[in-house]
Amino acid sequence: MSVENRLKDLGIELPTSAPAGAAYTPVVVHDRVAYVSGQLPRDGDFVHVVGQVGRDVTLEEGKRGARIAFIRALAALRGELGTLDRVDQILKLTVFVHSAADFNQQSSVADGASQLIFELFGKDRGAHARTSVGVAQLPRSAAVEVVVALK
Repeated sequence: MSVENRLKDLGIELPTSAPAGAAYTPVVVHDRVAYVSGQLPRDGDFVHVVGQVGRDVTLEEGKRGARIAFIRALAALRGELGTLDRVDQILKLTVFVHSAADFNQQSSVADGASQLIFELFGKDRGAHARTSVGVAQLPRSAAVEVVVALK
């Protein structure tokens, strides 16, 4: 299954690039494993989902933020690899959720990215380990940040 074709089938258009927002490299490849730096749900300087999930941001908006952030991670990855069809396996997804003090559904927010992974890569290539954690703050007041490792 071509991931590039699957993106088209789902009507997802990746940003043409995902440049670093600070002093870091968006993607590092080492020993056939690609590490994608933390990505926010943003286009350029515009962050789509800001605030604390469970206070300013609903669970559904948080999930949408995780999906957008993963799409940005894919754009960074395509920029490094040339095509997403080179991806053999998603290894690890980490999702940081800017959470209200009493919010405890970080895993449900992370499902926004995980569901897209399975839609694009299928059950086998998309099977991934995952961590979702609530944090007090994220850059640019983003509600979600996504980090991914793959081979």
